[in-house]
Amino acid sequence: MKSNTNHTPIEQSERIALIDIFRGLAIFGILMVNLPMMYHGISSMLLDTQYSDATTLQTISKSFINFFFEGKFYIIFSLLFGYGFWMFINKKTESEKSIIPIFRRRLFILLLFGIGHVVFLWAGDVLIYYAIFGFMLISTRNYSDRKMLKGAIICLSIIVALNLLMVIPNYNTIAKSEMELDFAEMERKTNSILAIYSTGSYIEILIARLKEYQIVFAGAFASGLIYMAMFLIGAVIAKKQYIKNFKEKLPQIHKIFWATLIVGIIANTIFAILKLSVSYSTPSWGLFTMSITSIIGGIAFAFCYCSAIIQLYDKRKDYKIFGLLAATGRMALTNYLCQSVIVAFLIYPFGFGLFNKIEFWQSIIITISIFTIQMFISRWWLTKFHFGPFEWLWRCLTYMKIQPLVRK
Repeated sequence: MKSNTNHTPIEQSERIALIDIFRGLAIFGILMVNLPMMYHGISSMLLDTQYSDATTLQTISKSFINFFFEGKFYIIFSLLFGYGFWMFINKKTESEKSIIPIFRRRLFILLLFGIGHVVFLWAGDVLIYYAIFGFMLISTRNYSDRKMLKGAIICLSIIVALNLLMVIPNYNTIAKSEMELDFAEMERKTNSILAIYSTGSYIEILIARLKEYQIVFAGAFASGLIYMAMFLIGAVIAKKQYIKNFKEKLPQIHKIFWATLIVGIIANTIFAILKLSVSYSTPSWGLFTMSITSIIGGIAFAFCYCSAIIQLYDKRKDYKIFGLLAATGRMALTNYLCQSVIVAFLIYPFGFGLFNKIEFWQSIIITISIFTIQMFISRWWLTKFHFGPFEWLWRCLTYMKIQPLVRK
């Protein structure tokens, strides 16, 4: 492959360590949330919101995931995507040619990765949404900070408005009827899919996964609006250089930590409690409140976690965990896809066949185990190679040029 531009990927010396640390942390949190959906079936998790028959340990474990993890780490990942977008399109280059075509190619390749992820591994892929809404993000590249933040607010306001429709009296009756029909159909499809996941061949599971993805993709618009809002906020953070020049921003970051900690505790407590009893199948004020506190709590804790890490990093950047997280974050795409490979062999019949046989407390232990192994493998790999396998392939295809892989 030959490059037709003078654009080149970012040098390792130019990388910002905190960004890689955040990315590594996000990969951990995403696995913590995704793993239960993998071994129960993502469509099943959408239906199963009642825990009246759950043991105390199950309830505590699930509430722990809901409070500290659910809805937090894909926010961080989305902020980083927006941050990366701004850094990418504003790279210093030797060419006068626009870098936008290269970014579009980068998104298209990410879309192909996402499609492959869905087809061969898991229906809960996020890469497809990132690629699709990433194309929309390009149109905002010349927006001012204020206009970007206004766009983020509009995206979040639309989500609130859509949820509010569910509790408006006249609309509520119609929505309730439609949702009950939809959930009845979803339950019928889900039961047949779960049966195949437990006993089917790889091909049968592949076909069932595509059917499940049709169910999951229905909610893509609302999720995409949250991603888009975070992309825009992430781009503003990059423009303001909050991460690159974090030492200058420490007083503001300190205030952000305490404000988001307080808001996050309140919102996530309400969300975790409601998640134990509210049903998705019936529109109600409880469902509305749960949805809104999920978004507020997710955004608040995402900023709380990141601001806490920045302050800790400022004091002790030599902590070994930072090096391990950074290595994992530099291989985020590889680790994200490999997590699905590992879990597939754990749960499906062609592996250990643990589908629907793992409890929430066990999934926490499995997540920590998988991620710990990934951290050490990532650190070792990067002593031998410049990039993770999928990161290298992504770069080669993006720049249409073979990139150096093995360290000399």
